[in-house]
Amino acid sequence: MPAHKIPMETVTSSNLDAIGYDTAAKTLAIGFISGHIHHYFDVPEQTVVDLAMAESKGKFYSQNIKGKFTSEKMTGKCEACGDIGWLGDECTDCGTKHYARAA
Repeated sequence: MPAHKIPMETVTSSNLDAIGYDTAAKTLAIGFISGHIHHYFDVPEQTVVDLAMAESKGKFYSQNIKGKFTSEKMTGKCEACGDIGWLGDECTDCGTKHYARAA
């Protein structure tokens, strides 16, 4: 089953690259500078608003989101070339492998 891709907007941060929110599912998507994307479940909308408004998004993430909500890593590395992409998708760099979770 393909990963649920939540539209995200770029943010200014030294650790976070982008954030998005699926209101109906209460799922927060956070893209990191590393290229990986994590989904956080049952996140109240106000928490997302506060994250978006935070002066330091990385600090807000560390203090209010990381370890506080159930999460899942939605991206993995291609075993052939090391590119990062959505789990289950065909590699966009080499096209020979699928992105998979790290063992």
